[in-house]
Amino acid sequence: MNIGQIVWLSLAATVLAWLIVTEVWSDRLPTLKSIAFGFLDSWLGRALLLCGWAEMGWHLFCQHP
Repeated sequence: MNIGQIVWLSLAATVLAWLIVTEVWSDRLPTLKSIAFGFLDSWLGRALLLCGWAEMGWHLFCQHP
């Protein structure tokens, strides 16, 4: 297992754990939905999302192997 796989697995495990924790104690912690909506309410969040989307599109469709 290389470092990239470890990073992606740890990110997935963190998100899954956060979903479980917020489902059990939803009144004390922010959910992923509230975090996402808070991020997208600001102009900076939307600009970062657009830049990330453009970067992903560049790497998926425009670069030749």
